[in-house]
Amino acid sequence: MAKKKRRPLLKFPRRMQKKLIVMFTIVAGMLIGLIGRLMYIEYTSGEKYEKIVLSQQEYDSKVIPYQRGDIVDAKGTVMATSIAVYNVILDCSVLTSDEDYVAPTIQALVQCFPDLSSDELYGYVRNDPQNRYIVLKKKISYDEMQPFVELQDATDEKGRKVNPDIKGVWFEKEYQREYPYGSLTSAVIGFTASGNVGVNGLENYYNSTLNGINGREFGYLNTDNNFEKTIKQATNGNNIVTTIDANIQSVVEDKIREFNEAYTGTYREGDAGASHIGVLIMDPNNGDVLAMANYPNFDLSNPRDLSAYYTEEELAAMDDDAKMDALNQLWQNFCVSYTYEPGSTAKPFTVSAGLETGTVTTADTYYCDGYETISGHDIHCVKRDGHGMETLEQTLMNSCNDALMQMSYKIGRDNFENYQQIFGFGQKTNIDLPGETRTDSLIYTGDNMTVVDLATNAFGQNFNTTMIQLATGFCSIVNGGKFYQPHVVKRITDENGNVVQEIQPTLLRETISESTSETLRQYMYSTVTSGTGATAKVDGYSMGGKTGTAQKAGRDGVNYLVSFIGFAPVDDPQLVIYCVVDEPNAVEQYHSSFAQNIVREILEEVLPYMNIYRDEQTTGIHAGWDITGTDTGATAMTDVVNEETPVEEGLDVPDTTDTLPGNEEEAEGTDTPQDSGDTPQDNGDEPQDSGDTPQDNGDIPQDSGDIPQDNGQQ
Repeated sequence: MAKKKRRPLLKFPRRMQKKLIVMFTIVAGMLIGLIGRLMYIEYTSGEKYEKIVLSQQEYDSKVIPYQRGDIVDAKGTVMATSIAVYNVILDCSVLTSDEDYVAPTIQALVQCFPDLSSDELYGYVRNDPQNRYIVLKKKISYDEMQPFVELQDATDEKGRKVNPDIKGVWFEKEYQREYPYGSLTSAVIGFTASGNVGVNGLENYYNSTLNGINGREFGYLNTDNNFEKTIKQATNGNNIVTTIDANIQSVVEDKIREFNEAYTGTYREGDAGASHIGVLIMDPNNGDVLAMANYPNFDLSNPRDLSAYYTEEELAAMDDDAKMDALNQLWQNFCVSYTYEPGSTAKPFTVSAGLETGTVTTADTYYCDGYETISGHDIHCVKRDGHGMETLEQTLMNSCNDALMQMSYKIGRDNFENYQQIFGFGQKTNIDLPGETRTDSLIYTGDNMTVVDLATNAFGQNFNTTMIQLATGFCSIVNGGKFYQPHVVKRITDENGNVVQEIQPTLLRETISESTSETLRQYMYSTVTSGTGATAKVDGYSMGGKTGTAQKAGRDGVNYLVSFIGFAPVDDPQLVIYCVVDEPNAVEQYHSSFAQNIVREILEEVLPYMNIYRDEQTTGIHAGWDITGTDTGATAMTDVVNEETPVEEGLDVPDTTDTLPGNEEEAEGTDTPQDSGDTPQDNGDEPQDSGDTPQDNGDIPQDSGDIPQDNGQQ
């Protein structure tokens, strides 16, 4: 077989090889140059071109809202919370990207949300086809959203979407503040405006604690309207655990409501039972506020509703400023923002100051002839013919102004001023609530206090205080002399219940000795069992307290603020309760029994609830009494104030027609305290009120003793 000849290998001619080498070198050089250029562009302008490219893609992002923290009571009852709601959002740019999407999507929207009209939806498509954010519905619930979601996500047995052309609709999640118990604790809790801005109360004071940080979801939006996404989760706000007990708070508010219902229109036609009512319950051993309530109050879910207090005609006649002023008054926390003259509830402080300084002793006696003449002016006791000779204990039991004025001479101006400061008068308590009123210029100091000022201050008039201020100082009188800063929040937790911060009781100072405290507790026990505070007595419980009656500005003998502050049990006080009734709706406003009746009715329910056991024999005292202080079937208090029923025999009604000239004669050039209430505070929406209008101290109040009312017990 003939052997095949091998073909000779073809070789590029040398000339061709040179050309190929040159061409390869040129191409490689161009590639290297291109790579270098790209690297240069990336280094110098990469961000710019990246934005251009991304802007041409269907890239999207949305906010993941945080959940504002809850406000709960001391036992975990939720008083304020945030629930998820959803906004229905239409993305027209997706909907109009394919004509096949328009009709099925609009049909599904109208089917699931009947209040949407197809004409309106087609109008969005025609007029604004590139708009990516059109809010169709706001704040719908999860249940309202589900029918559309189910329709959009429905699949057949093979797992394929039944309605693949429903596009361009998504649901924006946000949170809405809710208050499950309506008006309960409204002044303490406060409410929120848009954007999770707290207005008033704890919502305002702890706004930054309750708020969290929004998250974000972002990434590439593909043609199926699904994200190739990255998610940065939101950080939810912290919860605050309050010292408030919702059950105690509920009892307090129920009794205030009963009082208002009983006295509405009884004297001032069309008016409520009182202009204001405040009730404060504290644990004297740590400063915890167990309940804080006032009238008027408001519905936290609808805080701008004034219809409960004004007629339609009155509301129609109001301009925006008048409505805002009315709302500001409604939202005010009476217990911390309202200033007033305390009346005889200040007398235990005067006696304590005397005992602590040694200027007064338990063996002292005082002769009350019905008045004291000071700088040529007669300042009267409640009992114009005098109480006669009294022991120190009896001066509190009978609420004798004459004796307290005599004590003021012994105590002296410097000691009196010093102990006012020790007990916190004229100072903010710095309770963890907004809007606390300043009273530093509503009290006299040593450099401007005349002998008349000292005498009247000693029995609780001619200076101003707030409820929280007086109650905090009173707690120190009955707890052995420990002055705790009052507080409404005891713990801050995260969303999982882990403790972030434990707020411990803050002991600020010692006010009086244990022996003085024990003496005052005994004196006030006698005041309740045998003195002016007998109406407040709860059967079977040892309790002490002090009544108060103060004439309001004008000194016309018509308008009064009456009060009672008490504690129980006597040997180991577990609570202090303070009730103020401003201008009761009665012809005779000066009876402290208005406040005592509220206190008694509250404590009859609260003491057993707090597991405070009876420590005295029951006697049937006040059995069957109602909020008016009368037994069922007896002459009701509402009848007494309207009819010409004579007041009880021996009751000394204050003669308030006398006026005492101003203090200029005694201390020429001295300054009368002026009001220094807080400047209205902008809480992001509405201002705060700062309390009473300053009162003209040129007229020194006359009778401020307490007038016991005959309710069967004196």
